[in-house]
Amino acid sequence: MKLLLVFLLFCGALPAGAQNLPDLPDLGELPEPTRYLAGYVAGGYGWSLPFGGHWGDKNDGFKPSPTLSLSASKRIDALLSYGVESFYGWSYQHRVLRDLELKVFSLTPFLKASFPQGDKLYYGILGAGVYQWKQQAFTSGGARLGSDSGSSGGLNLGGGVAYPFWWDTMAGLDLRWHHIFNMKGSNLSLDAVDSFNIMFVVTYGVWKDKKKP
Repeated sequence: MKLLLVFLLFCGALPAGAQNLPDLPDLGELPEPTRYLAGYVAGGYGWSLPFGGHWGDKNDGFKPSPTLSLSASKRIDALLSYGVESFYGWSYQHRVLRDLELKVFSLTPFLKASFPQGDKLYYGILGAGVYQWKQQAFTSGGARLGSDSGSSGGLNLGGGVAYPFWWDTMAGLDLRWHHIFNMKGSNLSLDAVDSFNIMFVVTYGVWKDKKKP
């Protein structure tokens, strides 16, 4: 969690060195074939915080997990883009059963709307897809229970703000609600689960500055 605080402080310091965002060229201004490929790649690191139900119980639930995210998207216009995103939380540890740990991986297509305002870029994002989870073997009540895994549909909704960063990238804070419809296995049944992800994200606009000569 200390790393999370560092990230939040870092994001708060970004505006001090920020400049106004350059206008994106229209897709028609880009040469072929780059106009058909213009988009973004992004990577993030942060924390996923379980909340609600047994999953997020402060006494008998699961602790926050560090997470990574990767995404690639295609520009539709200056406002909209669509793409696919993955996130991986590798250490949701149970608060009581110390050897019970879950890993969660998702692959979700998404639609993103971006709104530049001076030196900032605000955005909203909606995604839906597949969430894969894996539970390691653990001991409960003196019995050793084996590992298990499963998958379920899920969705995520949120937004963020980004500022100009290094080497033509943008960096900022991404806040996202993730909902998994049914996390249920032979040894563990959590039903629907919810998490709140706080991520530091760096984004690069691929081909966005390559205008026609």
